[in-house]
Parts: sequence; structure tokens; C-alpha cells
Amino acid sequence: MSIMTGQTLTSSELKLVIRVGAKLGEGGQGEVFQAEEGNTAYALKWYNAAQATPDQKAAIAALVKHGRPRGEAGSRFLWPIDLVEDAQSGRFGYLMQLMNTKTFASLGEIQAHRKPAPSYGTMCRIAFLAASSYKRLHMEGYCYRDISRRNLLFDPIRGDIFICDNDNVGIANQSTCQVMGTMENMPPELILKQAEPSTKSDLHALSVLLFELWIWHHPLHGLKEFQVRSWDLPAKIRIYGEEPVFVFDPQDQSNRLPDDPDYNTARRRWAQCPKIIKDLFIKAFTVGLHHPEQRVTEGEWQRAFLRLLDGMVYCPGCAAENMWTLDAEPCHCWHCRTLLMLPPRLVVKHPTRGTYFFSLVLGKQLSTLFTNPEEEEKARLFGEVMQHPTNPQIWGIRNLTTTAWRASFPDGSRKEVAPGRAAPLTIGMELDFEGLSGEIVA
Repeated sequence: MSIMTGQTLTSSELKLVIRVGAKLGEGGQGEVFQAEEGNTAYALKWYNAAQATPDQKAAIAALVKHGRPRGEAGSRFLWPIDLVEDAQSGRFGYLMQLMNTKTFASLGEIQAHRKPAPSYGTMCRIAFLAASSYKRLHMEGYCYRDISRRNLLFDPIRGDIFICDNDNVGIANQSTCQVMGTMENMPPELILKQAEPSTKSDLHALSVLLFELWIWHHPLHGLKEFQVRSWDLPAKIRIYGEEPVFVFDPQDQSNRLPDDPDYNTARRRWAQCPKIIKDLFIKAFTVGLHHPEQRVTEGEWQRAFLRLLDGMVYCPGCAAENMWTLDAEPCHCWHCRTLLMLPPRLVVKHPTRGTYFFSLVLGKQLSTLFTNPEEEEKARLFGEVMQHPTNPQIWGIRNLTTTAWRASFPDGSRKEVAPGRAAPLTIGMELDFEGLSGEIVA
């Protein structure tokens, strides 16, 4: 018997006296309820009888003891806060943060047009934050085991994310788990039972998640899936484990997208996908399918999406966001086909990250995050593109740091830019800031 609305329970470690509220949803492992302790609201996941095993209870207790992963990246996990048990039935569950489901959306809600689709800039942020959070989890010795579109919720306007259903997280290559993963996101070695869940299988699942976010399609659903008469377990094992072929594999066309209207969205979104992201998807679903050590890492995803975010340009015709990279040719707006007028760029040479650039569009905030994408909390804003307060035709870069910049101009003159002041946005100007140097180019 499940718990009842209005029932009072006490958490195991923190001794929180909670009152069970309305049911919020349910899944394969159990139900989720709202719960209140005084003026504080939580979400309470309550396991079904078959899932309420001693091993699962021990796993949750270990996660509670460890606490969620550190830093900004770790804060996005809806981590178990405390165990909650019912002595009479022997059933249990755990408390976690209650999130605002009106603000956050699943990919399914976006595809069903129940919530607005994120812009390209927002998708870059969502993808960056997801990769960053999973990297932090892996750095602390854990694997997630069930990365999928069901477990990622995001704000389609701001790009903030939450990762839910963290109760299957475990120590990589050590702790056991009731869940092997979502079959659609499992790599061949798990499908064929040749390996256990690990950080390497997480990397494959993350690539599938990002592909679905960007292309609105599964990377292995092509002609092979289209020709299946019965989508049963043997068919899934064949498509995902025995004969997996990427739908956009440049060498093997056996699983290309069928000539069918249902696949037009995937075809169109792939065409709009920037090359640096296409290349990573191709790597993930060709060599990475069968060679776990060659899969795309979280850091590779982070750096690619951050480059796109900092290189975003806006269409002068319809104001749509367009993704552009330093090595790309001038292009037309994906939405209205207007020829894009590329803005000036601040090109920075970093000793380990190589050449990096920022598109200097109005309002753009410049961050040091590119110097170390893995440590979000260490990043800080150093500049902002702004207009002169009395002459909007003059643009500049405002110094947001606490130390003066040194600016060198094409005519040989030099100037210090004090904190809070702005350097004029001049082609050919060189800036020394935050231990780095950059140049504004056309």
C-alpha cells in the first residue's frame, strides 16, 4: 500500500517531520509527492514495493551521506536530501528539492508545443550546463547510469537546467544498481551485456541526449528502424546493440533517414547544426559506438557549446540568433535567409586553450569561463559591450574587473581603462586584461 495524502512521516537523519501532499507524478520505480515541513516544500519520491529493496535503501543512504556534487555544476542535481521510511509497511522513499514545473520543461513538452522551443543560444547554454554537471559527477567518482531525455528538465527561456532521478547514481565500477539505463541511450556493450554501466557508458548516453535535444531525433533511428514491423525487444537489441549505424554516418548509408515526411524535422535541424557540433556527433556515433575510450568527453562538449554561445550573431532582418565560428564562411540567417553582417570580434590567444573569440554584439557579457570551462564557479565577467550614453553610434567594452586594462590603438597611442570605464570598440585595438591579451578584428 502506498502512502496517503495527509500522512505524516519523519526523515531518517535530519528528523524532518513532513506531511505528504498531492501526488505529482509516477514512473517505473515509484510515485512522487509534494511534501511540506513547516513552510518548506519538498518533493518525495516513494518506491514501489518491488523497488523498495535493502540495496536501494543503502544506495540512497550513501548518496545522502556524500551529498550532491560540489560547485555550480553539482547544484543542478536534484540530489537525495534524506531517507523517509514507513515503519508499518517497510516502504521508503527520499526527499529532494521541489522544482517549479511551470518554468521548467522536458524535451517532450517542447516537441509537443506545450512549452516554447528554446533559441539556439539557450540550447547552447542547456547543453553546456548538462555536460558540465555530468563532468562534475564523474570527477567525484560516480556514474549516473540512466542519462536520458526523461531526466533533464530545462528553462526554455533562460537555459537553466535540473537533473532529476539521481537515485540510480553509484560509484563507478563498484556499486550495484537496479537500473542499467534507458535502452535508447545505452551503448552496444550494455545492450549486449558485455559490460556494466560506467562513466564510458554515460558518455554515450550524454551524446544521445544532446543529439535528441538538437536534432529532435534518435541518432540510430533510420531505415533500419523504419523497416521494423514490430518494435519489440529483439528489434531494439538489433538496432541499438547488434547493428547500430548512425543516421548521418558519412561512410555507411545503410541507416540513412528514410524519404518520409516524418523525418523532415531531423533532416532540417541537422542541416542547421554547426559543423563543430556535427563533427562531435559523427565521432560519438561512428568510432565512439564501439570504442568506449574514443567517445566524446564532457569537456569536448563544453568547449564546443561555449564557443558557439560566445560567437552568437543576430540577423539584421529578423533578429534571429545564428551560430557562427571563427573558421566558418559568411552565411545566411537560418530563419529568413538574410545575409549576415558579422560583428567585430575580440580574439584572445590563450596559452592552453588556443585562439578564442567573442562576437562583440550589443549587450554581450564577456566571461573568463573559456579559460577553464570545468570550473564554473571560478569564472567571472570581465567586460560588457555597451553604447555611449550620449552617442549610441559609439560602442565600447566596459571594464567589469577591479583592475585597469591597457589598451593599445592602431595609431600607436596607449590608454589605461579604469574599472567601470569603457574602451572604444576600435578595429585593431589590443587589450591586456586578466593576464590575457586580445585584439579586436573585423
